[in-house]
Amino acid sequence: MKLSLKEYDAMQTGWRKWINEHMEIGGFKAWGMDFTGKDVLEVGCGSGYSASLIVKDHPKSYTGMDIMPEQLEKAEALALPDARFVLGDAADLSRFEDESFDMIVDFMILHHVEGWRRFLDEAFRVLRPGGEMYINDLTRKGVHLTDFFLQWNHAEEPLFTMKEFEQQAGRSGFTTVRRCNYAGLDFCFKFQKPEE
Repeated sequence: MKLSLKEYDAMQTGWRKWINEHMEIGGFKAWGMDFTGKDVLEVGCGSGYSASLIVKDHPKSYTGMDIMPEQLEKAEALALPDARFVLGDAADLSRFEDESFDMIVDFMILHHVEGWRRFLDEAFRVLRPGGEMYINDLTRKGVHLTDFFLQWNHAEEPLFTMKEFEQQAGRSGFTTVRRCNYAGLDFCFKFQKPEE
């Protein structure tokens, strides 16, 4: 599902970039996230700001995926080395071969994805054994609070609780390595695909 115009505009601001750099990527680095030499997939890459941070750490490759062409145009304009951007829905990773990535990241986009359960199944398929997935997203309660104050008008269908999300990740095959919960409004997970 595409962002509303209000939310799209907000995602282009300095405060959102600060959160992405210092809280999301910075927080996950404290959990051991390291892009160096890895094949990385970012779902919901938006205008490419997080891609610009990720490629500084010298991944083997970076693939950013987004459902909004206008976001991808901004990302492609950055002309980042070893980065490619593809148009697509996070719930459909069929363009990627089995075990093609070492890491998958999501920074606040899966609450827009109606097929988030399918995304988790597909993410497990495209990750290599031992691969990691870092997820930072809003809970149902967090989305409702955001909509109340900012009137971004999210759809109700794709929303989830932290518990629902973790249980589905487990059913998809992931092991939870680490989790955090911010007052029930948003959460962070580090998941891993078990070694064979």
